[in-house]
Parts: sequence; C-alpha cells; structure tokens
Amino acid sequence: MVTYFLGFLAPIKAFDRLIPEGFTPMPLNQRHLTLIYLGSSEDLDKLSEEVKALPPLPAFKVTFKGLGAFPSLSKPRYLAALPSKESVKMLERVRDEISDRIRAHPDKYSVFRPHVSIAYTRMKPTLELCIRVERAVRAGRSAMDSIEVREFYLMEAAAGETKPMLKLRLL
Repeated sequence: MVTYFLGFLAPIKAFDRLIPEGFTPMPLNQRHLTLIYLGSSEDLDKLSEEVKALPPLPAFKVTFKGLGAFPSLSKPRYLAALPSKESVKMLERVRDEISDRIRAHPDKYSVFRPHVSIAYTRMKPTLELCIRVERAVRAGRSAMDSIEVREFYLMEAAAGETKPMLKLRLL
C-alpha cells in the first residue's frame, strides 16, 4: 500500500557509530523526518495542489541530541535520532502551521513524536538485544548532529522505501 507524508530528508550520520549488533543502518537517502503523515490518497493530483499552495516558510535548523528506541525499549524495532527540546518546539510550530492549511488531509497520528530512524532490526526482542539497545540509547546522550532544512517534500512510502514526489523550497 502506498502512503504519503510531508517531511524533509535528514541524512544525519553522527549516531551511526552507536548502532548495536543486530541492527541494520538505514541508507542515508532514506533517512527523513515526517512532519505530517497523510496516509493513502485517492487523488494524488489534489494532494499535490494543496501542498503547492502552502505559503512559503523560512528555512530552519534542527539539532538532534540522543537516541530513542521505537516503538519502545522493550520491543525495539527501530533506533532513531531525537531532536533537541528546542528543535521539537520549533518542529511543532512548523507542523501546526502546515496542518492548519491542509485540513482535507489531516495527520493520521494525534501525538507528534519527531525522530529520524537510523537503523532497524528484524530480530525478536530478546533480553540481550534490549540491553544492547539500552546501552546505545545511553551512549547516544553525548552524540549530536544538526541539519539545515531548506526544503520540504511530499513523499511517497511503499514497501519500506520512501521517495520524494514534490519539492517545496523554504525561504
């Protein structure tokens, strides 16, 4: 099934050294941060027009500090870089501004948990795996990376891969 989201590419690398055994790094060209998950769409042309009609937004910087396990430390399937508290607040403002303008396609998730997945595993959550993940999360507290966001994308996700469909330049 094909789904769509608004977000930006985030090819951050500073956390890669912390990826534990049993996890596979996400390719840099697949690393992204989802601002608004739009789900599937019957009318891609209409969705594209709504996205094109968004007002220009200023470029911004996002700082990532720390790692998180998703969906949880006890069932880790993904390791993700987490934005700093200041960056989360800024991302929430940007997300709200965009959400107000594309009401026809509201975000499918009520809770915004910004992150950039950097690695995944297909292993069952054994005690050993959970300990390795917990150590990586702890070590991640000292890691940091930043990116300058100068464009958003309407992106398509299918079969575990994402690809940009429409680029929106920021001011």
